[in-house]
Amino acid sequence: MNKRVATVAAILAWSATILAHGAPLKGEDPKQNAKIAQAWTEIGRLPNFWGGTWQEISGLYEFPGPVEYTPDAAKYIKTAKPPVDSVMANCKMPGLPFVMYQGAMPIKFFPSPGMIGLYIETYAVTRFLHTDGRPIPTDPNPTYLGTSVAHWEGDTLVVDSRGFVDDTLLQIGALPPPPGTQFNAPIFKQHGPNLRFVERMRLLDYSTLEIATTIHDDTIFAKPYTSKRIWHRYTGPRSDPQEWVCSDNRDYYDEQSDSLHYNEKQKAISTSKGAGAGREPTR
Repeated sequence: MNKRVATVAAILAWSATILAHGAPLKGEDPKQNAKIAQAWTEIGRLPNFWGGTWQEISGLYEFPGPVEYTPDAAKYIKTAKPPVDSVMANCKMPGLPFVMYQGAMPIKFFPSPGMIGLYIETYAVTRFLHTDGRPIPTDPNPTYLGTSVAHWEGDTLVVDSRGFVDDTLLQIGALPPPPGTQFNAPIFKQHGPNLRFVERMRLLDYSTLEIATTIHDDTIFAKPYTSKRIWHRYTGPRSDPQEWVCSDNRDYYDEQSDSLHYNEKQKAISTSKGAGAGREPTR
């Protein structure tokens, strides 16, 4: 091939690249783009958490045992009043892991290089699981969902979450269903300053996801407590996660009788508890 033919071939190849991908933008780094393309290729080799959405099928609000409590936590449970403490009333934002456990509403994973987004329809919140190799922060900025650093151990995604605001309530147990209801009454309590969650997420098969969550809080549990929950994959247009707003709630906290009523949309207004006057509680 002479130089002229080689030059024409090079121009044609360059033109094909431009037509296929567009000209590089000002300031764009082609080498960085190549790294990102390679990262997406590697994502394609990971376990497929991304297809469809996941819905939790374990018992709603259940709290598997046995659990070893600290003396203070055991004393608290004996006098607990679930309706008063419930984050299910008065629009109070629940923390981990409870925010993921309302199984009627799905979660969805969104992969990207260096980070996995996890949208939770309940409360319409998104967790950011950092997979870029960063260290676990020693002094994270406190948030409701914490700072999450994740890595893969074979086919298992291991997520370490720390740094939670003080007013996040932690489910520490459950009582039998109240009269006229079918769900357990979760017991919530203020968590300690060093609360930590370690989640191990793995596919049992294409349609089944297991999440084993270990809770570290030495103010409540005498030793770290682990529970496993199962999620099923749903696909198709009707499985897409939806917008969720607090005013869609159906639960009503009756301050006169000190009790929580379910599916009472017309009454679901709180005057003093939780989120404050005029706010509707959570569904």
